[in-house]
Amino acid sequence: MKKILLSIMLATALTACGEKAETPKENTKPVVKIGVIDALSGKYAENGKNVQQAIEFAKQDFPYSAVDFEFIFEDYGYDAIRASSAANKLINIDKVNALITWSSIAGNIVSPLAEPNKILHFSISNDEKVAKGKYNFTHFTPSEALAEKLVKQIEDMGAKKIALFAVYQPALQKHTNAVEKILKEKDIEYERFDFGIDNKDFVLMLEKAKNKNFDVLFLCALPPSLDVFLRTYFLRKIAIPLVAIDSLLFAGDKNLVEGMKFVSSPDGDQELLNKLTAKNGSTNYFSVGYAYDVATLLMKAYTELYKKNNNVPTSDDVVNYLMKLNGYKGAVGELFINQDGVVFSPAVIKQIINGQPVVVEE
Repeated sequence: MKKILLSIMLATALTACGEKAETPKENTKPVVKIGVIDALSGKYAENGKNVQQAIEFAKQDFPYSAVDFEFIFEDYGYDAIRASSAANKLINIDKVNALITWSSIAGNIVSPLAEPNKILHFSISNDEKVAKGKYNFTHFTPSEALAEKLVKQIEDMGAKKIALFAVYQPALQKHTNAVEKILKEKDIEYERFDFGIDNKDFVLMLEKAKNKNFDVLFLCALPPSLDVFLRTYFLRKIAIPLVAIDSLLFAGDKNLVEGMKFVSSPDGDQELLNKLTAKNGSTNYFSVGYAYDVATLLMKAYTELYKKNNNVPTSDDVVNYLMKLNGYKGAVGELFINQDGVVFSPAVIKQIINGQPVVVEE
């Protein structure tokens, strides 16, 4: 006991004389902040949360880095005003180095804010207007690739006369415009029916399409009008085949569309999808591979440039790096970035099987 007391007294005396035990060194690695504006609430909350999880997986999977990465998530609930507020907070208060946005709704709000502030901005969307300027990029399967796959599907069906049903939403209007352009080039007859996202009556539109003897109905829609369209289509027993880009992913009642094929973007490699389902049980994979890719590309750029120059790179440095990064093997396939900052990836055909979208043709 005396020995123990003596040891304590000696340690106290040494401390008083300034002889302290060696303390751990502080972390001197630089921190790169990446703001993420994501729909974590509202009608697309499941998608938004899976996008968040994919980004977190990307951070976990990224090899040991000379740079620490902090992802700051802001919920915008798929609302443009909230997206603007989130962007201003991340830029002016959090002082982020880069921004990631989910969907063209947020991308179009953030793009003109990122450019004058020289903040690198990567939008998970296929609206090329979002990529306007030096610091803005987009990553998603482009409408042109989706449209080419869709028109080939129509041609394989032997269809000669097409009805195009499209909701007034920027990305989906862009898909439909791309389909329309190819149909014109191929001299395939078509008629277009545009409607609002809250449209509640498709009886007259569908009856008109039925009476005009269209060979195929093309659908590009989102809820709630999507579900109204599908219910009307099946209740009125419209016998015209239905094709779509992405839309069937969002059907409220998957039993209605069981077995149907549609054109879509790839989800991501199977390992990523399996991890996501194991984590939260979700099989809603829409855009998760793109989120994983964007987070990984940014971490790769900042890390390699820091190792090279021993300084946190500027947005200009990262832009120059990304513009040279072609043929990169991403979660959604081999990626190519064009001079406008648009990352290209392929389109696929999916089928609803047991209520879940499954890739059946690449």
